[in-house]
Amino acid sequence: MRVRSGGAGGQIVDFFPADRAVIYRDLPVASPRAPISSTDVLVPVGAYPAGMLDLAFLPVDSPLVGRVKGAAQGEITAGSKRWRQISYHPHNGGGGPAWNPNVHGFHTYVDEILAWLGDVQ
Repeated sequence: MRVRSGGAGGQIVDFFPADRAVIYRDLPVASPRAPISSTDVLVPVGAYPAGMLDLAFLPVDSPLVGRVKGAAQGEITAGSKRWRQISYHPHNGGGGPAWNPNVHGFHTYVDEILAWLGDVQ
């Protein structure tokens, strides 16, 4: 299922129920040190909305792997593509506010992802 958010950026998000994940499409990578200007980012649905959103996955061949905060870990396949897990936890000590299910969701998690992509080393 594809959704275009109503926000200023009109972000495109694909939901893959079978993979229990969403993919934020073509997010800008604002860091001047980044070797690319945009990327897709997968976020697992997990226990949401009962539990917090956590982690981020980049395409397995992304030049951002090893240049963004968080250790590169295992791989998964979702949305017919291979993804590399990055140990990124914005609401659990990673620089974002503590998770509040009454405030936070996919609509705010994208802000954390954009900040993460803006800090490429």
